[in-house]
Amino acid sequence: MTIEAYRMARAAAWLKAAFTVAVGMNLVEALWDPSGLVWTAARLAAGALFTVALVAYLALGLLRWRRTRSGRP
Repeated sequence: MTIEAYRMARAAAWLKAAFTVAVGMNLVEALWDPSGLVWTAARLAAGALFTVALVAYLALGLLRWRRTRSGRP
């Protein structure tokens, strides 16, 4: 496995984990209405984690696409 493939797999794993946390938090909120500062902070942290993971995954995918299109290894 190349370093690039390893980074892409790691970014995909982080994105999957962040998505799982976000879905889990939405399920909790659908079944029970938590409120308060701690829940708000957790929602903001989960949102930030998902956003960063998504941007990293998309950026690595774009870089990989550009390298393969230009013919560079």
